[in-house]
Amino acid sequence: MKKKTPKVSVVIPSRANDLRLLGNIFHCLEQQTFKDFEVIVVCDRTFTTNEWKEFLVCFKNFSLSFNFCSHRNTPFKPQNKWGASYVRNFWINQACGEYVQLFDDDNEIDKDYLKKAVSYHEKFVKWYWKEVFITPTLLWRNTTKIQNQWFSEYKYREARPKVYFLEKNKEYAEIKMFSWNGIFWKKEIMKNIRYDEQIAWIAEDLDFIYSIWEQWYPILVFRDLKVYHQERDKTLLEQARIWSRKSAYQKIRNIFLWWKKHANFQEKSILLLRSTWWICVWLSVKAYLYWDNDKWEIIKGLWSGYVEGWKLMLS
Repeated sequence: MKKKTPKVSVVIPSRANDLRLLGNIFHCLEQQTFKDFEVIVVCDRTFTTNEWKEFLVCFKNFSLSFNFCSHRNTPFKPQNKWGASYVRNFWINQACGEYVQLFDDDNEIDKDYLKKAVSYHEKFVKWYWKEVFITPTLLWRNTTKIQNQWFSEYKYREARPKVYFLEKNKEYAEIKMFSWNGIFWKKEIMKNIRYDEQIAWIAEDLDFIYSIWEQWYPILVFRDLKVYHQERDKTLLEQARIWSRKSAYQKIRNIFLWWKKHANFQEKSILLLRSTWWICVWLSVKAYLYWDNDKWEIIKGLWSGYVEGWKLMLS
């Protein structure tokens, strides 16, 4: 008998380093009132044979329909140079569901999350007469504190997005972009949209969502569709995405890539004449003041990214 195709494919990229966190999202999925879904966990690291067996044993008692995928059982290349974009593109293509829901492995959700996501999509596709993308309210751990994840526009003078907060009297709103993975959409649309693998490590999610908006798909955030982000505490430089030389290099380089893909002539002029060097100076000062180890390596990374960005611009 042919296996029934699930309505929703839940895709979770993970390094699988903290099995407690991954177990928590599995528990939340197991409790869902909507049952017609599969789970795909993409393990982006190298496993020994014994590690892989132990990893599978840890989750054998869950009643979910799931598939753990890594280099052990697929052509997947762990820690690929194209980073998170490669991971998401690879496994979104493998999803069987009519819809795809992306989560991070440090997320937790309410038991009616998938039921609401499907319902909202069906309702607003009829409302807009076109496909829509759904994203939840992102809450800090198990609190009511909303993280700054929704953006209404990109401020080229500051080389950063403008934060948007859902107004108290609104249950949902349209946005242009957000900077994490929690998105729900019709898989068929992904024939024409991919994560940009040139933007491999920093802001790849921001670029992906903005590319969706540029194709005139409404992106809707909902107040009562909630994800609880069990994020660990981070230093100021980790929050700024410059915790190492590599991340600092990638952040500045990706600002130029963003410019090349999305900016008009006026925005490009602002970015090149003011924003790129200004943010390099500001982040260099931040690294010098708030990082004890390898601060000079981080500063070198920032300016290496600046030089590489100009090369990309002129190529």
